[in-house]
Amino acid sequence: MWLYRQVYRSQEGFEQMKMNRKIFLAGAAALFLLGQVTAGFAAPQAAGGQTDREMQHKVCLMWQQPKPEEKKLTFPGRPAGVNVVSPCWFNIADEQGKITPIAEADPLYVQAAKQSGMKIWPLVTSGGFDAKTTAKLLHNPEGREKAAANLVRLAKLYELDGINLDFENISYRDRDALTSFVTELSREMHKASLTVSIDITAPSKDPDWSMCYDRKALADQVDYVMLMSYDEYYAGSSEAGPVAELPWVESGIRATLQEGVPKEKLLLGMPLYMRLWSETNGKAKSRTLHMPEAQKLWQQKQAERSWVPESGLYYYEYTEQGTRYRVWQEDARSLALKSALISQYDLAGAALWKKGVETEDVWPVLAAALENAER
Repeated sequence: MWLYRQVYRSQEGFEQMKMNRKIFLAGAAALFLLGQVTAGFAAPQAAGGQTDREMQHKVCLMWQQPKPEEKKLTFPGRPAGVNVVSPCWFNIADEQGKITPIAEADPLYVQAAKQSGMKIWPLVTSGGFDAKTTAKLLHNPEGREKAAANLVRLAKLYELDGINLDFENISYRDRDALTSFVTELSREMHKASLTVSIDITAPSKDPDWSMCYDRKALADQVDYVMLMSYDEYYAGSSEAGPVAELPWVESGIRATLQEGVPKEKLLLGMPLYMRLWSETNGKAKSRTLHMPEAQKLWQQKQAERSWVPESGLYYYEYTEQGTRYRVWQEDARSLALKSALISQYDLAGAALWKKGVETEDVWPVLAAALENAER
């Protein structure tokens, strides 16, 4: 509602919104006649001009994901140190390259982001992380071409600065096809002076979650590579453990650089969440725990908490009705240690998953780390 109040606070603003609506509808009609409208999007005012791909400072990107009940995201404001926002907006839905919304793309969101001085690179997924759907797209040259054209068109339509590709759960046999698609998409995006970034995992022997990325070849095509340095122990892990302990994060950075990703393109992805693990009869399961929740839980349970230097994390546990609960806690202190690696390895910056689950004290810590990395 704040954004709407800002737009409508004067008669001039109201008249401008009416004019924008006419332009939006006219643009949508024109695109429909060309057969190029992608599914599920309201068309905003037509974009003008091109976007400079160069970032003058270290990148600090925050992702924003809609809650299950949310159809549209509200711009969350600009935390200290953050200069790029990536709302989860687009999904390549099928092998024909049709784009559907994860959350509704919003020109007012774009306007608010740019007025705050931020770049906007919305996140793009494929097939909802379904490996078969993604494979069909990657092996369909016509579909790849249409997907690229549709994404460029949406970027221009909404006056975006770039995109962030989040392609996960891809079969190893589709590795080369993924590289081909990213090459083709980057070429079209760069023609429009749009930034392309891609999310990757740390190198491992997992064929579908790691070996599917030809990291050097991808880095050669895109502007930035986000290393998702989290989910060391993921939701489906058979044993309890941290989301991102410090040595594991650093090992992932070194391995990624060794595979040929240039340091000047590599962003360190860090978690603003952790997991609450429960262990009963030797079996472990977990649920996601946000930073404020973890702090509140520790206080409520009056659990003994200790700093674990070798992990760079706080740890606490408690037992209820025969079940052992365990938390490796991410907080401002743990993120300070991780973000110091940006300076140590002279990386391009940071990426944070995700806005809305953090405590506010993390942002000044990250801002200080990035400022130090630029010295």
